[in-house]
Amino acid sequence: MSTKQEDKNTTKKEEILQSAMELFLEKGYSATSTNDICAAAKINKPTLYYYFKSKRQLFFESHSKHIQDVLRPYLARVALIEDPWERLTFIVREFTKIVCHSPELRVLTHESMSIKDDYFEQIRKEWKKHYLLLHNTIAQLQSTGTIPPDLKPSWVALLILGMITWITFWFDYDRKKYMDDIAETALRLILFGLTDRKGSFAVNLEEMGKG
Repeated sequence: MSTKQEDKNTTKKEEILQSAMELFLEKGYSATSTNDICAAAKINKPTLYYYFKSKRQLFFESHSKHIQDVLRPYLARVALIEDPWERLTFIVREFTKIVCHSPELRVLTHESMSIKDDYFEQIRKEWKKHYLLLHNTIAQLQSTGTIPPDLKPSWVALLILGMITWITFWFDYDRKKYMDDIAETALRLILFGLTDRKGSFAVNLEEMGKG
């Protein structure tokens, strides 16, 4: 296959993925049919099945693309931060911005959790890396006395991630100019909730503002 043909196929595939994601956001994954996708992408079913074996594979590739383009680069940046407080600050601030910038996460994160097969087990493993980074960061902060030791790190990590991902259900994606403000609000709420030492919290907030 020529490079020109490969580029054409890649472009067409991305167009189908975009059309499908718009439908998933509007109707939900389960309620969107292959007929709907074909109509939106202005293709016939043989063309759809040339690029994707099924609607499930299309959805899987949509999620895989987001992981490749967004999640992995973000996690690589998180992993480079040695100081656990700086790492926590970065996770909350940057993940909130990612969520506010990516309406597709409302479908990808919530729908993928309900699909049980080998493909989506891979997806869950990728997202678990994010959870583990946050969990370990919380545990590190507890070991230094920054966060109270009676909090269960797994619960804290899941509550933080749940609060942030829930933004996809109420955020107005036509008002992305508020993305930074929402990220800072989430950061202050989470950091305030994680420390019961006012003096330490005041110092950390000052440091956070310098980040």
